[in-house]
Formats: sequence, C-alpha cells, structure tokens
Amino acid sequence: MTDRPSTHDAHAIQRIQDTIRAAGAEVRKRYPILAHQDAFGFGIFMFAVIGVVLSGTAYLSDDLPAWACIVLVAFFTSLLHELEHDLIHWQYFKKNKPVHHLMLLVGWMLRPGTINPWVRRKLHFLHHKTSGTEADMEERGIGNGQPYGPLRFWIMADTLGANLYRAARLAPQGKRLKSMRRILLANAPFSVLTALTTYAYLGFHAIDALAQLFSTPIEWSATTRAWESHVSHLMVILIAPFYLRSFCLNFISSNMHYYGNVRSVLEQTQVLNAWYFWPLQLFCFNFGSTHGIHHFVVGEPFYIRQLTAAKAHAVMRAEGVPFNDLRTFRRANRYEVPGQQASV
Repeated sequence: MTDRPSTHDAHAIQRIQDTIRAAGAEVRKRYPILAHQDAFGFGIFMFAVIGVVLSGTAYLSDDLPAWACIVLVAFFTSLLHELEHDLIHWQYFKKNKPVHHLMLLVGWMLRPGTINPWVRRKLHFLHHKTSGTEADMEERGIGNGQPYGPLRFWIMADTLGANLYRAARLAPQGKRLKSMRRILLANAPFSVLTALTTYAYLGFHAIDALAQLFSTPIEWSATTRAWESHVSHLMVILIAPFYLRSFCLNFISSNMHYYGNVRSVLEQTQVLNAWYFWPLQLFCFNFGSTHGIHHFVVGEPFYIRQLTAAKAHAVMRAEGVPFNDLRTFRRANRYEVPGQQASV
C-alpha cells in the first residue's frame, strides 16, 4: 500500500471483516459438515480429479465431443485452481504435509500451463502485502496495470510467452536475461513444456494449412502424424482447457484488482458480478464476485466465500467498495478516488 488507511477506512475495513467473519461462523453453524475442512477440501479435490479423468476417458472413447471435453475439464480445473489458492494459504492439511503437497502437485499437473505452486505461494503472499502497487508481481504477471492492447490480451491468454517477450523487450538493459531466466525457472517444467507443445502444434497446422492453400500439400512422415495425433488428444484433454480457464481467470482477476492509487485494503479490489461476466465466471468459479471478500478475510476457503457473498457484498457496497466499475478498462486498472468515480 502507498499510505496507511485513514481512520474512516480503518473503521470501514473492520466493519467489513467483522461482517464476513460473522457470516462465515453462521454458515458453519448451519452446515456442521463444513467443520471438517480437510475432508471437505479433499472431497472437492477428488471430485475435480475424477471429473477430469472421466471427461478425458469419454473423449478418447468417442463418447464425448472435443468441445464438451474442453469445457468440462476447464470447469473441473477451475475447482483445482481455487483449491490451490486455499492450499497456498494452508487451509487444508497443514499438519499433514505429504497430502498437502500431493494436492498441490496433482493440481499443477492437471493445469499444466500454470506457474510452480510453491513459487506462487511466495508471490501470492507478496501480493497481499503489496496489492495495487508495482511490487505486486503476481497481478502484474497476468496483465494488471497494463494498458489494453495486443500485449495485454497476449498476457491474459499466455502469461509465460507474453511475459518472456515483455522481459526480453521491456526489462532494463543488463537485467533482461536474468528476468527471463527467473520466469522460465518459475514455470519449469510443466508450463514451459505446455507452451513449447502448443506453439509447435499451432505451427505444424499453420504450415500444413498454408501448404494446402497453395496446392503444395506436405507428405508428413508417419512419425510426425503419430506425434500430431497424440498431441491433439493432449490439447483437448489438458492444454486447451488450461488456456480457456486461464484466460477467463486472468481477465477477471486483472480487472477486479486495482493498480495504482491504492491506499488500503478498501481500495485493492472491486466486485465484478454483472450478468455479462458469467461466461467468464463459469471457468474461474465466480472469482470476480467473491475474491474481493478474500482480501478482507484471508482465512476463509473459497466455498465459504460463495455462501457468505450476499452479506459480504451488502457491507462492502455500503462501505464504498466499487461494484462493476467498467471504467477500470480505460484507466489500466488505476483506482479512482471516490467522488470522481461512477460505478457502471
């Protein structure tokens, strides 16, 4: 944060936090099963993993079309992303490290284009300390604060490739190779392999399409055709769902967080819950609507935030948290001082 919160902001933040905690306690009292947090989290984990496996199996056996497999896996892995976020905050199996780290590893493997979750833990804790400032590398890495244009869309679609480009072209002289190396190490091995596979696959089909266009078809070898077939399956089952889910999440997250002019937790985020965001929210588990709650009370699992959202939103709105501030797209996500801001 750039400044300490004012007395008014401090009181507003406290009121929001108290309301969210009370709503969480009420939900847990109403549904005693939620007291078994480790078991509940592991149950969601197994549901998501089995969902991915069954979707992939049905696609391979021609019982599920490719588009349906992509959509289903994107949804199931959105659950794994939320679980990873909770695991980063040690919400599950804090005292059982093997299970805790196994969940992180499996979630990473089924979302193969994501950053190493153990590296992300450090970046995410930094995010909470520096949200809304230049030091917040996690949000900057998905486009937050970047003016809209081709680079912003590339970052949201492919964080690894676009951030490597940004480091190579825009990092200060003398620090470019170090920045690129840091990015590669943080994304090795899965994200790097995913990017290489994706660009090779797209390149292969681009060359093949151009050859067909100019009536000079290429006689690919049996080995190349076999590679293309295997990669096509991998694209449908894991890689395409990753890019679909990741773009939706990056678009929502980078726009519901503010960048610049942020002075307190009250100004770090907005709520994006307008009906027209739902196609994106489907693949990031309603992130735009509920993630702002997490900035006020960190220690609530993602499913609790869904259940307490109505009460949380009421107090957040009353205390001046913006809702559906579409002007953020024109301001490169800079927070606008209340009184000058018009919520759309």
